[in-house]
Amino acid sequence: MINVVPFIYEMVDELYANTYLLSDSENNCVVIDPAKDYPGIVNYIKKNNLKLKAVLLTHGHVDHMRGVDTLVNAFKAPLYIGFDDEDKLTDTYANCSDFLGEHVVVKSKAITLADNEFLHFLSEDIKVITVPYHTAGSVCFYLKESGVLFTGDFIIMHGIGRSDLPSAMPKGLRNSMAKVLALPDKTKIYGGHGPSSTLEIERRVNPFVK
Repeated sequence: MINVVPFIYEMVDELYANTYLLSDSENNCVVIDPAKDYPGIVNYIKKNNLKLKAVLLTHGHVDHMRGVDTLVNAFKAPLYIGFDDEDKLTDTYANCSDFLGEHVVVKSKAITLADNEFLHFLSEDIKVITVPYHTAGSVCFYLKESGVLFTGDFIIMHGIGRSDLPSAMPKGLRNSMAKVLALPDKTKIYGGHGPSSTLEIERRVNPFVK
């Protein structure tokens, strides 16, 4: 089983974004959506003798990638992002940092992801599920054996992400949601903001998960 460690940033300037560190029994780890540029995750990895194999982005908005370069530089780990969100790493309008007056640019080069691709960084494979809606290149990361799904801002507890930001694809919601709804009800959902949930709960209470 994969161990999931959430790093929750409950500060307005970080937009309450969540970062997740996944590790296996062999001390391999990946980090999903490093939201904040601070040494806490780097120190955690070093303190626990973990080996960072990759940094994974669910999408290219500023509040989910401020810490990318810090991690990549510290551990020489590769960066992955959905194909249609690669431009957001360097386009400050597209990644919404312009709206915050920050103008954030990620200097690390990324490898792009495709639908149904499998990533082999941990003892359990990570499946990439493309879910264009919140952004054109949004992806979810699914670990079948552990029964966990990292949804970024596609699904958050009792809701979904916005569809009025640059590159959003509101018309993609139905098809993207169908991919997620094909997963088992007991799948635990870790969103980009807020508490975790399960697909079973979201089917019952989330009006968008239909």
